[in-house]
Amino acid sequence: MNPALFYADFFSIFIFYRYAIGTRSTKCDRRTEKYGNLLLHLYSKFTKNMIEFRDTSFVYDKKLLFEHFTETIGDHEKVVFSGPSGIGKSTLLSAILGFTHPNSGSIFVDNMPVDAVHIGDIRKRTAYLPQEFMLPYQTVKELIRSPYELKINRQNKFSEERMFELFDRLQLEHDLYEKQVHEISGGQRQRIMLIAVLMLKRPILLIDEPTSALDSQSIERTIELLKTDAVRSMIAISHDARFISAFDRNIKIG
Repeated sequence: MNPALFYADFFSIFIFYRYAIGTRSTKCDRRTEKYGNLLLHLYSKFTKNMIEFRDTSFVYDKKLLFEHFTETIGDHEKVVFSGPSGIGKSTLLSAILGFTHPNSGSIFVDNMPVDAVHIGDIRKRTAYLPQEFMLPYQTVKELIRSPYELKINRQNKFSEERMFELFDRLQLEHDLYEKQVHEISGGQRQRIMLIAVLMLKRPILLIDEPTSALDSQSIERTIELLKTDAVRSMIAISHDARFISAFDRNIKIG
């Protein structure tokens, strides 16, 4: 039997007991709360990296983007959101991190609701690479190493050996590491930023159009790297047919 299903059933029994019986006394109430927290912890351990959109609706600038959107991305599952430009795919990614909020419905990450109480923990386990961003760094070295200066990442040890291994896999010359950011191409910059987020070793990866500036060979290399990276769940946004078909599921938006 799947351990996650076992704990899900066990947790359901607890909920019934807690609300149907446990309210009879304060002592019983505290006891059921204690065991309930333990069961929820165990349940979460067996269902890690699940991302759930539950009946979510988004309105932007008085325009309805999504209505009653419901989807689950499972543990170690890699999916791609595809659909027309401007439909709101990026909104879904930013909502996972609490940067935007659904007008109705809810979002869960590792069984935690995306809310003010849990958003810190959710962001700690998520690596996010948006399609467009501006970073105030002059050199590629600063670009790659700057995340390790943040308090949230200080437990991660930067490995130059691992970085150059990823450079090789994405066909990047090692001397790019010493260059100025303005000296590298858009495709090189895109691959370098992907390497930077992968090196953080977060269990959940969100990436928006990671191959938009890449040539055909670089796209294939990027797909191969992401497919063999089996330690994380991934949601990507893409319009590239090869990229879309390469992963576990294509979720069409719009």
